[in-house]
Amino acid sequence: MKKKLLVLQILWLILAIPLNAQMHVGMNGLIHVPTADMDTVGLARLGINYVPMEMVPDGMTCDGEKFNTFTHYMSVTPFRWIEIGYGCTLWKLHYNKNPKRQTGFYAKDRYFSVKIQALEEDRWWPSLVVGGNDVYGSSDGGESKSNYYRNFFVATSKHFDYRGHIFGAHMAYRKWKRDYNHRWNGVVGGVTYQPSFYQPLRAMVEWDGSAVNFGVDCRIYKYFFLQCGLQDCQNFTGGLSLCFELL
Repeated sequence: MKKKLLVLQILWLILAIPLNAQMHVGMNGLIHVPTADMDTVGLARLGINYVPMEMVPDGMTCDGEKFNTFTHYMSVTPFRWIEIGYGCTLWKLHYNKNPKRQTGFYAKDRYFSVKIQALEEDRWWPSLVVGGNDVYGSSDGGESKSNYYRNFFVATSKHFDYRGHIFGAHMAYRKWKRDYNHRWNGVVGGVTYQPSFYQPLRAMVEWDGSAVNFGVDCRIYKYFFLQCGLQDCQNFTGGLSLCFELL
């Protein structure tokens, strides 16, 4: 039995491939903080994430109360310098918007995300990107008054190798469109660590402007990427995505 477990562990180590962390909106980043890391050229992802109400914009409510929800998304990196994503957050509402009917996830908030790399990381300098989430959608004058996730950011990342251990430092300045998201405005960032004995595994701690979050992620068996964490060190968030090469 021990030999079988050892074989499975070895196969797992061989088949796992490093991949950077992802945010709950499906883009490359930490848990709730963007970074300047980019996916490999041609990589696409399809995934789903559980999101606690504390990470949901305050404008998304049901009967005046926020709710835990799920997001699903797809993203692709067609060139080294750009990453594009499309995500949806499930919205809890009364059926047919009738307050006398039962509640459920009967609607979605949809958003596009983009990240453009202005400077690639090298030995002496960090990588630098500009980007945003919910970059295209209804205007303020529109009936839906959406753009719940709209924010723009500039982010930088630098990695350091110490005897095979990889440490990452990430910092970003972020501006959200909606006033109710102001707690996430300003300077945000975090640190990451990949152990020398198993670099596909990555641990992270971040400050998202309002809370300290921490988590781990890993790409498993080439096609699957798993992330889990605790928002504000207490509320679970996490998800799974399918990764595949388009090129």
